[in-house]
Amino acid sequence: MLHGFKHALAGFAGSVALAGTVILPLSASLGGFAASARTSQETASLRVELTGFADQTGDVSVALYGDAQSWLGEGAVASASVPVDGASVTVVFDGLAPGQYAAIAYHDVNANGELDTGAMRVPSEPIGYSAGARGRFGPARFDAAAVTLAAGEDRVEYIRLSGAMVQ
Repeated sequence: MLHGFKHALAGFAGSVALAGTVILPLSASLGGFAASARTSQETASLRVELTGFADQTGDVSVALYGDAQSWLGEGAVASASVPVDGASVTVVFDGLAPGQYAAIAYHDVNANGELDTGAMRVPSEPIGYSAGARGRFGPARFDAAAVTLAAGEDRVEYIRLSGAMVQ
């Protein structure tokens, strides 16, 4: 899955895009999120509320990153892909160490497990970032999408999916 995204991202980043936002296809796992000895007071939770679905088909995929170096690559701290079954979808990431995180999401309308792109590899499926970040001629930067979680915090972050460039 990640190979397809990297290929789409490489072509997209090298092209001039109108809205400039990208997301990667994500697995349905919460990679690396095994329960640990940390208590809920030592960890944080991030509840991602997704809206902006044109219809209730397909899946929505979310990836959570913990640093700029891994942003939009294979180093997601956690990821999830769930069916779209209403006007909004919630994805919860529990057991996070306090710190900065940035999320990126897309609506996989046709549920093919990939971010579909059109001309110049511009995304043709709706996407969005945490903190209301937007890309300009490419994906949003990590620091623009980053939110800070404190120990014991249960934060809600809203992402409105938009920006599909091709129909």
